[in-house]
Amino acid sequence: MNQQELIKPSSRREIETTKSKLVLGHAGKQDDDAVTLDIDPEHNPDVIHDLNQCPYPFKDNQFQEIICHHVLEHLENLPPVMSELHRICRKDGTIYIEVPHHSSWCANTPHHKLRFNFFGFDDYIEDEYTWLKGKKFRLLKKEITFHRAHRRFFLHKIFNKYPMAYERFWTYMFPAEHFKIWLSPMKES
Repeated sequence: MNQQELIKPSSRREIETTKSKLVLGHAGKQDDDAVTLDIDPEHNPDVIHDLNQCPYPFKDNQFQEIICHHVLEHLENLPPVMSELHRICRKDGTIYIEVPHHSSWCANTPHHKLRFNFFGFDDYIEDEYTWLKGKKFRLLKKEITFHRAHRRFFLHKIFNKYPMAYERFWTYMFPAEHFKIWLSPMKES
């Protein structure tokens, strides 16, 4: 794959690679073991692509591991992104997502369009009651992270054990920092 290869959404050309790890929105952090994708050519990604434009330039079931570290909050619409992550991740693969929690000091910037809480991805998880049908994921783990001042009193353990009570009653008294979730796509083959 050529460095700085610009992929236009209309071309639907798929990237060929032997790497099984994909980092979306890598923001200039180098990862030699992964294909890196970013919208900004200044970050020197392997692939330049706008994640709001679907489909993504990858084959079905191409990646074993996908990392979305502080990128989904910048996008316009979550359902098509989740559908693409489901498509390009292998059946036994893992998708790691980290986003600012909606109560975080960094969640409300002009660049962030989507907000997330502990239940923000439940529509995509198997066996959750939801109106959303279609491609689902197996939940591997999810957690809210907090500043060390709250961790010092073990509040993070209580709030992660009782997330509904935290989101309803304690969110703005004890703001979280990030929400993390690990998913695996539910696929037949």
